[in-house]
Amino acid sequence: MRTVELERTIQAPLVDVFDWLTDATNYQRAPFVRRVTPVRPGDTNGHGVGAVRLIVTPLIRLTEEVVEYDPPVLMRYSLLKSVPPLRHQEGHMAFSECSAGTRVHWSTTFEIASPILPALCTRLFLPVVREGFRLVLRTAERELRGA
Repeated sequence: MRTVELERTIQAPLVDVFDWLTDATNYQRAPFVRRVTPVRPGDTNGHGVGAVRLIVTPLIRLTEEVVEYDPPVLMRYSLLKSVPPLRHQEGHMAFSECSAGTRVHWSTTFEIASPILPALCTRLFLPVVREGFRLVLRTAERELRGA
């Protein structure tokens, strides 16, 4: 298992950043995200515990479920299905106020479920996941700064 972690400060109020990033349909406006489909609403505003969403990019297709939702500070998710197949330990976004706005910590732990060289395949896939996080965070920052 490998972990990808990114932190970014977004110059916007905590609640706005939390709401934008926990609504995965916003990710469609990030480069390379082709489609985000809400599969099942969650218990809070459609994005809370139990929400299931399908995220499609050119290199990965993920079906995720929100397993913890604590506005405006934490959202945890687990992977239900993926292409390529992944073993997923955990993913979460943590949010905190700071002098420059809102600090976001996004983390996920996974490995490629390959019968051949899974460690190598996972290591090669790490930059793809890291760049996906970076593009979504950059899009959130751009949109929230303009709001």
